[in-house]
Amino acid sequence: MKALKIVLTIIGILVAAMLIVPLITPATAEVSAEIEIALKPSQVFPAVASFMNREAWDPWVANDSTTKVTIQSEPGYVGSTYTWEGDKLGAGKMEVISVVENEHIESFLWFGDVDSPSLVEWTFEPVDGGTRVVWSFAQETTYPIGRLGMIFGKVFLEQSFETGLASLKEFLEAMPQTVSSLGPITIETKQAIVAMVARGSGTMETIGEDLGRLYGMIMMEVEMQQLQMAGAPFINYLDYDESTGHSNYMAGIPVAKAGVKSGEVVPIVYNEMKVLQAMHTGPYEEFTISYDKFGEYISSNGLEVTGEAFEFYLTDPTSEPDASKLQTLIAFPLK
Repeated sequence: MKALKIVLTIIGILVAAMLIVPLITPATAEVSAEIEIALKPSQVFPAVASFMNREAWDPWVANDSTTKVTIQSEPGYVGSTYTWEGDKLGAGKMEVISVVENEHIESFLWFGDVDSPSLVEWTFEPVDGGTRVVWSFAQETTYPIGRLGMIFGKVFLEQSFETGLASLKEFLEAMPQTVSSLGPITIETKQAIVAMVARGSGTMETIGEDLGRLYGMIMMEVEMQQLQMAGAPFINYLDYDESTGHSNYMAGIPVAKAGVKSGEVVPIVYNEMKVLQAMHTGPYEEFTISYDKFGEYISSNGLEVTGEAFEFYLTDPTSEPDASKLQTLIAFPLK
């Protein structure tokens, strides 16, 4: 009889604990972890927001080799989805619902067939030598079972977040980083352009410095001749020698009406032309990545180009310090 009383007392204490502990546990379970990655926010943010290559560092996928992942990335990231299904891991889905580029991501997370998603957030803060990345999770829990389960589940989640962030850091720091992107490649009709231009020549290593000199001369003439600018500054590559990397080119500024020749600066009219074009968003140093994509597209679609190329600089780098946001329209005239 005494033993029975002891057992009943223990059961009573456990039942009371199961009812009382959840009462003092927050209804919203929150978990977060952080790490510093030796890259700029603009180099970390796209990898997380687009879900691309996430399976390479996802802490849960790593523990279930049967997991099959499906990724759907959307322009602007909102609406991008990451779904998975594995024997141990089960099924689930994440969807990006809001972003502040290079700063913040909000996603919904569904485990299995649950109706109400959890909230997953990422923040990216620039620090000396890199980016502080914070990965957090919030879920509403039910009383009492849901809250009790999350008391123990939080420990597992914190460990998983820390493991995942460590893997993300290792993955991103080990691979060559690109922050540029190329928009859809299309065939368009470019209207006639009247411009003031100046000729130059050199390799990719010297062109940047030379353009500053050429644009300076052209702008001086535009102002002196009281011409009105009528578009974005551009460079017209006339040729390219693959063996030496050398090009002849013209730097130009569109104007409302033609001016007159003055020294190295001359007027020119580009007639209407059919072009293959797309928007490069990102640093100028990554133009080669976009040019390679153009080359693949031209080859796979059997197109013929003249050998010339245009770059229209739509963003002023002196007013936009973030190189990942620079926009350049690249165009190849078609034969």
